[in-house]
Amino acid sequence: MEAVERMDVARTRRSWRYGVAAVTLSAGLVVAPIHGVAWAEGSESTGGTGSNSAPADPTSTRPDTRSEETKSPADRGGEKGLEPVRSGLTDHRESDDDDSGDLTDHQPEAIEPDDDSAGTPAPTPDVDVPAPDAGEVITPGITPDDESGEPTQPEPGSGQQPEPTRDPQPPLTDSTPQTLGSPGSQTEHSRDDRFDARPAPTSTRAEATGSVGLLTAPVSQPELGTVTSAAALVEVPTPAPPQPLSPIAALIELPGRIVNAVLQFLDFTVAATGPRSPFHIAPINDLLFAAFRELERWAGLHQTPAVQPALPTMVYTGPTDRPTPTVAQFLNASTAAYGLGTTPGGLVPLTVNGFQLQSTNIFSGMSGKAWVTPQGQVIIAYQGTTGGTNLLFNPLITIAQIVADLQVVLTDTTPWAFYDALDFARRVQEEAALQGYAPDDVFVTGHSLGGWEAQFVAQQTGLSGIGFEAPGMNTRVDGNGATSNFVNIAQYGSPVAFMSTDLPGLQPFLPPFVAGGGLKPHYGPIVMIGDRAAMNPIVNSAAMWGTGLVGSVIFAIDFFANFFQYHLMGVQAYHLDVDPDPGVVPWLGTRQGTVHTGYGELTIQELLKAASDDGILIAP
Repeated sequence: MEAVERMDVARTRRSWRYGVAAVTLSAGLVVAPIHGVAWAEGSESTGGTGSNSAPADPTSTRPDTRSEETKSPADRGGEKGLEPVRSGLTDHRESDDDDSGDLTDHQPEAIEPDDDSAGTPAPTPDVDVPAPDAGEVITPGITPDDESGEPTQPEPGSGQQPEPTRDPQPPLTDSTPQTLGSPGSQTEHSRDDRFDARPAPTSTRAEATGSVGLLTAPVSQPELGTVTSAAALVEVPTPAPPQPLSPIAALIELPGRIVNAVLQFLDFTVAATGPRSPFHIAPINDLLFAAFRELERWAGLHQTPAVQPALPTMVYTGPTDRPTPTVAQFLNASTAAYGLGTTPGGLVPLTVNGFQLQSTNIFSGMSGKAWVTPQGQVIIAYQGTTGGTNLLFNPLITIAQIVADLQVVLTDTTPWAFYDALDFARRVQEEAALQGYAPDDVFVTGHSLGGWEAQFVAQQTGLSGIGFEAPGMNTRVDGNGATSNFVNIAQYGSPVAFMSTDLPGLQPFLPPFVAGGGLKPHYGPIVMIGDRAAMNPIVNSAAMWGTGLVGSVIFAIDFFANFFQYHLMGVQAYHLDVDPDPGVVPWLGTRQGTVHTGYGELTIQELLKAASDDGILIAP
């Protein structure tokens, strides 16, 4: 009996303990969500707790520890398949008349403090917009307005407490159109620029259309002469000086340098350093081309064509202070792509593990190298058709390069070499970033086929640069890059750059000329150099194409003769006032017409301004 009584007493005590535990657990479940809401709002205490006494990190989010009953409708909506709020775009708040509510588990919005709050007031947000309705989203760092459009402030003595100040969010991208090339079109902002006092623009509201919390910011297009880098707000470290070639890499390049020294002695190449040739081939070149011009005159091809379409000129009004490589550095890098064992004057290789960053594909015809200027800028230089003296070591690549040329001219497709050039440019961009170079300090260049590839890369990536003597493109974009910082330099007399539809001269061999466009336009503004009268023979012979066998043969002969007379880099160096370093067959061609004194020392923007002032800047 006593044993039964002891069991009853023990059972009774256990029941009491279970009851006390159950009551305690229930109280905890009730108190826990209340504490979570108070921690999120923190509007009843100015002192704050350790969790809300410091500004929240605008780049981080807190894990959601609330129960299903305490979550806001926006939270529960996200669990039903709606796309979650993206950090830094929008915040959502469900509010009522007494200013109580539940914050989502994303960034808090910036709220203006009360006038009576102690300490330095928080920075004024950029824009004031009306308070959101149910289901409406507002941008971070923007305070609601009342019906009058004035910012809503708590009245003194009303009992309404201001919400704590939190870190403002980054501003939305400004899509206001700017004047062509104006400095105001730049989209770079510092962190403190968001707090500058300025008139509030039109209210920006996000329409709730099925997916809660999405606000798409308009994307501004780059203007001529502006810098629109995706990393404008990121501080980029100063790049380390380029490392020299390793002994193994230098040994691999030694045969090419020996061959180039021999070619310098024979007057086929030149450089600021190296042997001087005792031979002079230039007089023979000049005699041959003078005889050919007399044949053109005898055939009547020198006469001015009856119809000469006007070229649409452009006026550059943008800034000229962006640091870029000079015209001479671009031209020398393009020329070095033709020279076996040559180095552009003043430039050094961009190296990775002791080897120059370069790429060659003999099957597609693409070949490119990366160089670094003394100013810490990276130039990607693509090789033109034949490879120049590189033929001695790699003759097979010429076949693929000629096929690429014909593919662009005779079809509406883009050759494999262009995509290889794009892949190489992205590889250089990645490596340059790893070595501390800013995204805006990577440029592209090339001559002929190399300029074609540089155009394509600039069109696809937005990189700046200069292309020399490149034809038009089969890939087109709105505006044809007229407001870009990639510039084409075209030579009067050479048929290559006129293998396009935005420069007249080779019709009907090519599709019809369309001022500022057509089927095969250039990408980027065009700077015309040389003597326009030098185009007369090629224009007159092109008109004979297709009229019969004799007419087509005359056009073909005149085409190739003028190609060698005006297309090569030595002629462009003459007109741009550049002392070539290196030079490949620098004596080949005819140098006549205007010399644009000082152009060689200009940056890209300075070139645009000078060409605009001289009336030789043409719209693509």
